[in-house]
Amino acid sequence: MYGYTTFHEGLMNNLIKSVRSGTSSHAYIFEGDAGLGIFSSSKLFAAALTCANKASAPCGSCPSCIQAGADTNPDIIYVEKPKDRKTIGIEPVRAVNSDAAIRPFSSARKVYIIKEGDALTPEAQNALLKTLEEPPEYAVFIIIVENSSALLPTVLSRSTLIHFPPVSDALIAKYVTEKYPDRLNRLPFLKKYCEGIPGAVDKIIADENFEPLRAASLDKLPKLLSRERIDAYEIQRFLDENKDDAEEIIDFWISYLRDMLALQLDADHGVINVDKINSLRALSGKYDPKLAVIAVNELITAKKMMSRFVNLKALSLRTALKIQL
Repeated sequence: MYGYTTFHEGLMNNLIKSVRSGTSSHAYIFEGDAGLGIFSSSKLFAAALTCANKASAPCGSCPSCIQAGADTNPDIIYVEKPKDRKTIGIEPVRAVNSDAAIRPFSSARKVYIIKEGDALTPEAQNALLKTLEEPPEYAVFIIIVENSSALLPTVLSRSTLIHFPPVSDALIAKYVTEKYPDRLNRLPFLKKYCEGIPGAVDKIIADENFEPLRAASLDKLPKLLSRERIDAYEIQRFLDENKDDAEEIIDFWISYLRDMLALQLDADHGVINVDKINSLRALSGKYDPKLAVIAVNELITAKKMMSRFVNLKALSLRTALKIQL
């Protein structure tokens, strides 16, 4: 769309119309899962906002549009989380506030795109709030977040929230067909597993270890559900040997267990791992549904504990043993 990758053309068309009609806002929150191309969509919107030809923005041919396409437009400023930090602190925001006091270099608008807005500290958000409350007439702020609840209510109240939902199965099918025509045999699984996130398709196909790890995780599932204590130690070893992928393995197990529950309820349409359905059907006949529910709950708890940097060896053994109780 206008040379930018976006999976939400209808939504973006509405935003572009607001630019052309002069009804755009001074602050936006673009909310949606990573992998939906929201950053690229924000760049498209920024190009429209800074375009010299308002009636046809983004025209693609004016100096501002050409610079925007090359990421060299001086009136489009990107704010990113430092690579060595987990948050965006107050200093980068103070720099933005100072810069916002300077008029645009060559465009009618000056656009600030804040990536990973979820990482803004409360102090940084409060600093930004001062500019959002009394913004220069030419300044536009786009804050990209996965979950808008990470932002202060005062920031939310002064911004226009634009939600980017997961895309349809039809769009995922189109994306795979056009970009990965040699992977069409995996399309049924990709449509289910990626849950409307095109970026998840890219990640899976680019990861050579994805399928081997997924298959190995299915092989270990009976050990996870075993009543034999020795099998808990095997689960511990498996996770320790693949510690860099431990969270992904847990996601595989949760997905498999939910599929088993779906099969036990004769809800085959709800199965995500459709390419493993025969193996999952065989497993679903061997275990009590209550055990699968217990296992899912314990694995979800384990994921939460992993985010708090709990020792993986101890956590994996604890989880396996709790499932066996």
